[in-house]
Amino acid sequence: MTEAWAIFGAVALAHALGVSSPGPDFAVIVRQTLAHGRGIGVATALGIGSGILFHVSWGMFGLGWAVERFPGLLDGLRYGGAAVLLWIGLKALRSQPMLARSGELAPAAAPAPSAARAYGLGLATNLLNAKAFLFFVALCSSVVTAGTPALLRVVLGLWMVVATAAYFSFVAWTVGHPAVRRRLLAHAHRIDRAMGALLIGLALAIAFGF
Repeated sequence: MTEAWAIFGAVALAHALGVSSPGPDFAVIVRQTLAHGRGIGVATALGIGSGILFHVSWGMFGLGWAVERFPGLLDGLRYGGAAVLLWIGLKALRSQPMLARSGELAPAAAPAPSAARAYGLGLATNLLNAKAFLFFVALCSSVVTAGTPALLRVVLGLWMVVATAAYFSFVAWTVGHPAVRRRLLAHAHRIDRAMGALLIGLALAIAFGF
C-alpha cells in the first residue's frame, strides 16, 4: 500500500507540473472562453481531458512499443496536430474587437459553436498533440512495471484524466467569470491574435521538430 501511494504521489506531481505548463491546450481554452464564454470553455476542457485517456491508455498498458514499431504513428500525430493548431491560429489572427465603442458586446462575426463541437475541438487538439502523447507514455513507463496491479494503473489513468479536465475547466471558469471576462474582452482581439501567433508558432515547431 505504501508503494502504491508513493507511485500515485510521483505520478500526480509530475502530471500537475506537465499539465500546468502553458501549451496548445491552455491557449485553446483561453481563446474559446474569451470568445464564447464559460460553457464553451468548459466543454472544450472536457474534450481535452477525454483526449488524455488515449495517451494514458497507451502508456499505462505498455503500448509505447507501437511508436518504435510504427514510426509513422508519431509522424501522423505530429503533422495532424500541427495542422489543427495552424488552423485555429490563423482563425485567431483574424479576430475582431468583441466590444463596441459603447462598451456593449459587438455582433459576433460567427455564431458560437455548440458544446459538442467545442468538446470535439478540445478532443482533437489533445489527441493530435504528439508532445502530450510522448509525455504521458514516458511518465507512465517510468513508474509502471510488469508487476504494477491493473487496478492501480486504472486508478492512475482515471486520476490524470479527471485532474486534466478539472484543471482546464478551472481555467475556463476563471477566465469566463463575468467580471474577469468583461475586463479581458476590451483587449480580447489582441489576446486572441497573440494566442493565434503562439499557436502558429507551436504548429511550426511541432511540424519541423524544433
